[in-house]
Amino acid sequence: MSHQRGAQQPYHDQDETDDYGYDRNTSSATNLTPQQLRQEERRRHAEQVTATAAAASLSHGAKGAKGKKKSRKCKVIVWSTVLLLVIAAAAVLAWYFAVYKKDRDDKASNGSQGGPNGSGTTGGDNNAKGPTVITPNGTVVPNTNYPLKRVFYGMAYVPLGAQLPGCFNTQSSVDEELQLLVQTTKRVRLYGTDCSVLKYTMDSIQRLKLDLKVVVGIWIDRDNATFTRQSAEFYSVMSTYGWSNVIGVSVGNEVIYDKYQTLETLMAHVAEVKAKVVAMGQPTLPVFTSDLESANKPPLTNNEDKAGVNLHPFFSGVPVADAAAWFWKYLNQSVAPAVNQGNAKPIELWITEVGWPTFPTSANTNSSIPSIPNLQTFLDTWLCDANAKKLPYYYFEFFDAPWKIWPGHAVEGFWGLLTIDKKLKVKLPDCLSD
Repeated sequence: MSHQRGAQQPYHDQDETDDYGYDRNTSSATNLTPQQLRQEERRRHAEQVTATAAAASLSHGAKGAKGKKKSRKCKVIVWSTVLLLVIAAAAVLAWYFAVYKKDRDDKASNGSQGGPNGSGTTGGDNNAKGPTVITPNGTVVPNTNYPLKRVFYGMAYVPLGAQLPGCFNTQSSVDEELQLLVQTTKRVRLYGTDCSVLKYTMDSIQRLKLDLKVVVGIWIDRDNATFTRQSAEFYSVMSTYGWSNVIGVSVGNEVIYDKYQTLETLMAHVAEVKAKVVAMGQPTLPVFTSDLESANKPPLTNNEDKAGVNLHPFFSGVPVADAAAWFWKYLNQSVAPAVNQGNAKPIELWITEVGWPTFPTSANTNSSIPSIPNLQTFLDTWLCDANAKKLPYYYFEFFDAPWKIWPGHAVEGFWGLLTIDKKLKVKLPDCLSD
């Protein structure tokens, strides 16, 4: 079983070959680490796209009538595939905004008294409301007003609609969402500053006097202009709102895993942000990056203030009943020793993502199956233990995110504790977090 892998080979004894040079003809949980399973999924998708492109290229170069016929056939296949992808994307977006708009229209028609800035949620509402729609996996969220409880150490949060170029989020929508989120935690982790996400968050917290601290996120991708733009927005917002609500800065998320930038470039970005934060009078504010366990070792951990680890039992391939045990064993035997192996000074480890998806069930990783009942099981077996151990963690994530869906990877969009129409999927355990 892969949840015993840490005992078989210590994490810090693995090298780059272990992470990326595995046998691509096997996909069993016994042989693959969590990051390898994710890489294998993306590799297969890339190979399918490459094969289609190669077939089109060969047909284009064929001679004679037969070659032209094949070329036309290949073009039809390629364009048909493109059309299907466009239709699928349009369907997802239509579903997204139809549900989101319906939720707001229902509130208006019911005469809801708005909160600050037109928010449809009042500060005294301690419950997620019952379902009005069927969730994308065909399951009706239980018709129960499950109470929101402050049982999470921290919560990963992306405002609904906060994606370029549209930026459909507003100050009012962030007000509403954070008034729900603050009922589950005292800490929120952001991923970027585009679409005024950081500005709106800071404004909501200070204007509404929400008991929330923020881990700021600066997004990094392959375009260097993204880092420049986002870091400039970060400095500007901090100059306006101050630092009293900020407890950390995550420079990039899974930059090494996604191969957005080299390790050297990432460390340079972390150092640049750290220097600016110090110059702005915050020398003790932790500046770090968040990535999979494979990246959290020297030299990276010698150049940041925390080790931000995204650690998901789902990608281990174990049944959900074993997920909590796998998490603790892998964390203690493999991840934690690697973080400070050879470090000049020990640094604290933060779990910057941990969660369980709910859809579709066909997107399983071996015995790890997405579903609402399995999310309930994971929370029931992991959450209270994590709180008792005082583990710094950020649950992934507050809302479903259909904008992350891409062909063959629908599961990326359904890790939310709440659906996009703000319905709590499960009953939260009774173990309040500090």
